[in-house]
Amino acid sequence: MPIPPKNSPSKLNLLSRVQYWGRLLFRRDTPWKVKAILAVAIMYLLSPFDLVPDWILGLGFLDDFTMVSLLVAWAINIAEKSTNKKDL
Repeated sequence: MPIPPKNSPSKLNLLSRVQYWGRLLFRRDTPWKVKAILAVAIMYLLSPFDLVPDWILGLGFLDDFTMVSLLVAWAINIAEKSTNKKDL
C-alpha cells in the first residue's frame, strides 16, 4: 500500500480541504466531470430544497453533510484517476 504524500488532502484540516476543493474546481486542467460534480455539491448545499428539510433538527443538516461529502469524495476520486492516467 503506497504511503500518501505529506500534502495529501486526507491529512489537511477542514479549511485547507475546502481551499483544495476550490482550487480543484477552478483549475484549467480539472476534468469537466469533476467541475460539474463539485458545482452540484455547492448548489445542493446552498439550495433550500433538500431530501430532508433543514428544519427537522439534526437530520436536515446531516442530510446536507452526507450528500456534499459523497459528491466531493466522488469528484476527488475521478480527479485522482484522471491524474494517474496522465502520469502513465
